Amino acid sequence: MRRALVAVLAAVLLAVVAGVGGIALAASTHGPSLEVSVIHASQSDAGGSIDPRLKDLPQLTRDQPFVRFNVYKLLDRRSFPLDVGKAVTYGIVDGRTLQATLAAVSVDKNEKRYQMAAQIGEPGKEAFLKSLQVTASANEPFFIGGQSYQGGTLFLELVVRP
Repeated sequence: MRRALVAVLAAVLLAVVAGVGGIALAASTHGPSLEVSVIHASQSDAGGSIDPRLKDLPQLTRDQPFVRFNVYKLLDRRSFPLDVGKAVTYGIVDGRTLQATLAAVSVDKNEKRYQMAAQIGEPGKEAFLKSLQVTASANEPFFIGGQSYQGGTLFLELVVRP
């Protein structure tokens, strides 16, 4: 009786371990995702500040056009699964819509590169951004900016996560 119980427990444990391994394998073979962050940039005579959730973006203090501003606030951050040829749609706080599509994945010097297409539109109006084509490395942000919003400018940070 005791041996049978030990055998059943061992079988259950083995099934759980195999199931967890299967889950880990499935998660590791999942495709890339697109992380979209909406950043509100503005200028203040009272001094600057950068939202702590944006600390991983040194571009904000050193690169154009970011250095034109001194206050940065993260308004939203979301992740979307990416599939080649399938558009990701995201409603931006200013009423416009971002549409981003993974066009292709290539390998260059043993590094995956993601070919992305992006558009920003607004119902009933001419497109704000008709078409942007970018080839980006994994975890390397690229930005779309220039939309006026509440006395400042919106920047969209897009990052492909493998």
